[in-house]
Amino acid sequence: MWTPSPAGYYVHIPFCTAICDYCGFSVQRSKGAHIARYMEALSTEIRRYADAGRLNGHRFVCGHFGGGTPSAIDAEDLISIKRLIDSCCDVSSDAEVTIEVNPISFTSDKAETYAKGGINRISIGVQSFDDQVLRTIGRPHRAGDVEDAIEVVHQAGFDNFSLDVIYGVPGQTVDCLREDLTRAAATGASHLSCFRLEIIPFTALKLREGAGLLPSRLDESQLNEMDDVVREVLLGLGYEEYGAFNFAKHGYRSVHNRVAFVAPQCDYVGFGVSSYSFMNGHIYCNHADLLNYEKEIFAGRDPIALAHQATSMELMSRYFVLGVKFQRVPRAGFIERFGVEPEEIFGRVFDELSDLGVLKLDGDDYVVTGKGRRYINNVCKSFYVGDNRGKIQYPQFVSNLSVEQVLSYAKKASS
Repeated sequence: MWTPSPAGYYVHIPFCTAICDYCGFSVQRSKGAHIARYMEALSTEIRRYADAGRLNGHRFVCGHFGGGTPSAIDAEDLISIKRLIDSCCDVSSDAEVTIEVNPISFTSDKAETYAKGGINRISIGVQSFDDQVLRTIGRPHRAGDVEDAIEVVHQAGFDNFSLDVIYGVPGQTVDCLREDLTRAAATGASHLSCFRLEIIPFTALKLREGAGLLPSRLDESQLNEMDDVVREVLLGLGYEEYGAFNFAKHGYRSVHNRVAFVAPQCDYVGFGVSSYSFMNGHIYCNHADLLNYEKEIFAGRDPIALAHQATSMELMSRYFVLGVKFQRVPRAGFIERFGVEPEEIFGRVFDELSDLGVLKLDGDDYVVTGKGRRYINNVCKSFYVGDNRGKIQYPQFVSNLSVEQVLSYAKKASS
């Protein structure tokens, strides 16, 4: 009854040395940015939570500094935020705390500061070891920078580190992907997150595609083959698949993923611009526009743009929507949490997905099949309820494109 509930925290650092062409997040270039002002706002938001006792009853078993690129700012500034959270919240002594880094802004000095400050897991945005792939997606680093970053990780003594790999890039071959995966595993990474590239609206990559400046997109059969190659190579190299995009060495599954996504999910709180939270049955998110976020903070108000108390039906939906992404959803946890069997709520959905061959009952768990992995997002959406069905992109989305970029690619498209 009195045991604190396990929870996680996320801190958004919206600054990057350069913005990648495929990025649709709330970010801006660190050069010329008012970083000190943002860090002051971030500290103020965290203290506001602490002073109001909002996080009482929660023990934080993990933390995640993402963005943006946390390594783009001064390491001591970032560690000061971690210390503030440690002093304000009940943080477990063995909490897994991750920081996302970019190869061109990650240095040995920063790695040492992170380690001394209690960061115990590094996530490196590698994406590819092939310079042509990196150029296609507009990454600012090259393969040599990746090798340097891996060396820094090892020198600093981090045995728990993850690499991000993107595949399905226009012009990419299966052989190139195999090489990327083999080289990623050879680094000794304890965890790999492998994502299909999405070319989303309002990004530079989408403008480049519209201007005819990209190779042709891969077709569905090629993408499906790459999905299979990812699993084949990484399972063969000793990794465990534990989600639609995640592979880990034994004992190194991400605690952040377990808390925020794996059913039954726990609470998590997000600090900073555009961050999302799920706390005490409420779903809410901060302003995605940096100026609006700071304006609300310095006016003594919460920087929340959208808030909603989830209904019982929405909470049951959420259990499966998020849980499905990690491929195995336990019935027992659902029954314990909601006091009803999932078939009474989602019986029709289970039947439809079973008939399609994308979801099956394995013992007492619902498990996504190999076919279902190819359509994982649609399997998740099958469990949407109420106003969430058919809802478009959240309306406070803020593009990081500049007017100059739009005009430049429009000119290239017409030439």
